[in-house]
Amino acid sequence: MSEPLHPSQVSPADAERHLRQLRRRERALLLVPTLALGSLVLALWVFAGWMVFERPHQLRDRQQHELAAAARAAAMQTESVLRQAEAALHVVDFWLTQQRAAPAPGDIQLAQLADSLRGSSGKMIDVVLLTRSGRVQRLQAGASSNPGDGSPAAYAELARPDSDGLHIGLPLQLDTRSSEPTWLLPLVLRLSHPVGEFDRVMALVELRRLRDMQSLFLSGPDAALLMLRTDGAVLLREPALPGLMGRRLFESNPARRQDFADMEGRFVSDGVATDGLARVGAYATLGDFGIKLLMSISETGLQAAHSWQRNGVLAATTILTVLIVALARWLNQLQRTARLRAAEMRATSNAMPLGLFRCDASGETVYANDTYLSLHRLQRKDLAWGWTALVPPDERDMLILRWKHHMASGEPLNLVRRVRLPGEVRSRLLSLHTAPLIIAGHTAGQVGTVEDVTERGEQELAQRTLAAILAMTPNLVVQVNERGDVSYLNPAARERLHLAPEAPLTDLHLPDLLDHQQLQLYEEKILPAAIRDGHWLGALSLTLDEGAVVPVEATVLAHLDPRGRLETVSLLLRDISEPLRIQRERERQEAILLAVTHTARALFVVGDNEGRLLFCNAAFERERGLRMGDWVGRPLAELYGRQDYAARHTAIEAALRGELRHLEIAAGDTRNGRAFDAQFAPLRVQSGQIEGVIVIEVDVTEARREQARLRLASQTDALTQLLNRAGFDAGTQQRMQDARQEASGRYLALLYLDLDRFKPVNDTYGHPTGDALLKAVALRLRHTLRPDDLVARLGGDEFAVMLTQLGHPEDAGRIADKLLRVLTTPFHIGDLRLEIGVSIGYSVVQDGQAALHDLVAAADSHLYEAKRAGRGSWRGSALLSPDNPA
Repeated sequence: MSEPLHPSQVSPADAERHLRQLRRRERALLLVPTLALGSLVLALWVFAGWMVFERPHQLRDRQQHELAAAARAAAMQTESVLRQAEAALHVVDFWLTQQRAAPAPGDIQLAQLADSLRGSSGKMIDVVLLTRSGRVQRLQAGASSNPGDGSPAAYAELARPDSDGLHIGLPLQLDTRSSEPTWLLPLVLRLSHPVGEFDRVMALVELRRLRDMQSLFLSGPDAALLMLRTDGAVLLREPALPGLMGRRLFESNPARRQDFADMEGRFVSDGVATDGLARVGAYATLGDFGIKLLMSISETGLQAAHSWQRNGVLAATTILTVLIVALARWLNQLQRTARLRAAEMRATSNAMPLGLFRCDASGETVYANDTYLSLHRLQRKDLAWGWTALVPPDERDMLILRWKHHMASGEPLNLVRRVRLPGEVRSRLLSLHTAPLIIAGHTAGQVGTVEDVTERGEQELAQRTLAAILAMTPNLVVQVNERGDVSYLNPAARERLHLAPEAPLTDLHLPDLLDHQQLQLYEEKILPAAIRDGHWLGALSLTLDEGAVVPVEATVLAHLDPRGRLETVSLLLRDISEPLRIQRERERQEAILLAVTHTARALFVVGDNEGRLLFCNAAFERERGLRMGDWVGRPLAELYGRQDYAARHTAIEAALRGELRHLEIAAGDTRNGRAFDAQFAPLRVQSGQIEGVIVIEVDVTEARREQARLRLASQTDALTQLLNRAGFDAGTQQRMQDARQEASGRYLALLYLDLDRFKPVNDTYGHPTGDALLKAVALRLRHTLRPDDLVARLGGDEFAVMLTQLGHPEDAGRIADKLLRVLTTPFHIGDLRLEIGVSIGYSVVQDGQAALHDLVAAADSHLYEAKRAGRGSWRGSALLSPDNPA
């Protein structure tokens, strides 16, 4: 048992001082809520005043700022359209300047130009020609509105300005008889050179599409957009107002012109000149066009939302004030109740044998009874954080942080901690339990108890350690009494028996786990041996649910009381079914592997680190005509023979060093002209150590022959049996590489041949005759050229030749001339006498010192020179080298 604890001595002065502190704290608790709620009411009414008097000005400023941003964005979009229209005018002017003649009505080129300009603008811009008299001529078909439907007088008005720059006219109204007439914005430019009677070109921007594009920047039903010319003429208004289009707003109020003198700005309007609504807004200028784009919103729409907000704030403030006053009265009543309960708690806690304490949300101890102070050897003046002195310094900071977190979050603590009290050698276990202190729905800290559980903790620790060992072991632990009734199963045993962790064991007995034979063995041999020796080791068979039998390795322990009588028997059972299964699986896999290797057609040979035979399969025995039993332990060099082993020796040594090698043994290295694909790999045991080499050889003779046949077929023209393009490319690459390696000073020439008048023969006499003619051409080429020269049909009537080992560059020209004569000689195909020609282009290189694509490009260029010079000729370069590429 632990020694008794002596309570600390508290002086009367300390008790009186502590009482005064409690009284001051109670008075502060009464004042703080009242002051806080009063401040809240004051803040609410300050906010309400701000909402009534200051908020409207802020709303106007913010709305004008947003309108300014929208005006700039809309101006950028509109300016882009006008610049596109201006560019279209300059394009038409340039085109007409190049023509120097009046365009005929329906001129296709001009119509295509105008259509392309209209299409690039999204069908927003049409371009027409204009005379001084107001006559217009459409340039494109398919425009949405026919300029000819407008008033000639209006067009004549647009043609009067004599300036050379761009002139923006008043909007034109088309389809005046329609309920929704079409409005167009004209942009007029004087032609650089009048074309006939036309001296103006005019772009017509469809304002409906422009308005649709600009309306994306309008927000709210009261928002409006207005476009003004420099003289105040209205070019566009969204939403539209009857009679406003074209009106000059500055004529009735010239002073307003100064309000829009800057490139951008803000304005306030009484709306007399437009829709009669007072508005606030912002404007932006369209660059060089001088057009002002105004975005506005009505004062009524601006203040509507604010009026609702203002009234709502005033109502909410009034309601909250009433609620706060009621809350203050309710809190005062709660505080009186809380003070009474606190007094009761202090009196009760001082009479408790447990240490009681309370902490605030910051973790500071604000109250403790005498038992708590005695357990921690503390004076009341050290109450707040005095307990931390019992914690080792290196753990103190982290423990305080964790303590503050738990106190603030309201998470309860239930822990036991070992501490060493001042003046004591033996450390003690203190049990700590806390619970959150909830006041008005908020965590105000925690209360808790402290108890000395040193001896009880040591006993529980020993029991927990043993229980943890039994719970964590994967082996099955079963305890039975002397009658065979099961009294304990560890979690692993419960899981194997499909029992819940808390399921009772009253109906489980040892005969339920052992069959009759195993139970008899237990009673007659195992239990007596365990009682005599204290334990028994051996193998058993455990019977589980549904009759499943599991082999186990068993340790049986007999627990005796002080008088030597049996109390409990513990059975520690290790399931060995998996090791047995693994062993059987390994034996099965070895049998499968042996069967596979002996039935495989591949040749398997396994040797040790000394190069001696360990194993060979039946296929190898048949191949070599031997028996494995006669050769095991003999050298691989003797097994393969000197010549065959020499071909494999390097790969075998690499495999013994841990490398993987692949070797294709050519026909010259094998018997009877056969080829083998051989794999050499290290033989590694489970530890990763290399214990030998594995050689696997597959007879690939037939596969290689088939590959060669397919490669030849893929590089041969099926009609002429010459090389095709792929075969010719591969051959020329190889010839160029050989020439570079030899560097003998000899020349190579690449000739491109194109048959003349072959197509008429093919069209006149049919494809069979054409094919026969191509075969005849191929035959003459073979007979004319040397066997080492490459001849190919590239496709159609195109052929190519690679000449090698030429002594001089001029030899290529002589051979080209010879081929020209040979192929111009008439061909006799059946009863037909056919005459064709050939055009030849060639290029020459020495020792292959040029890139193949440069050689091909030069030959192809010379071929086109020969064709331009006339049929039946050849052209070529005297030399192609890095210094002279053509």
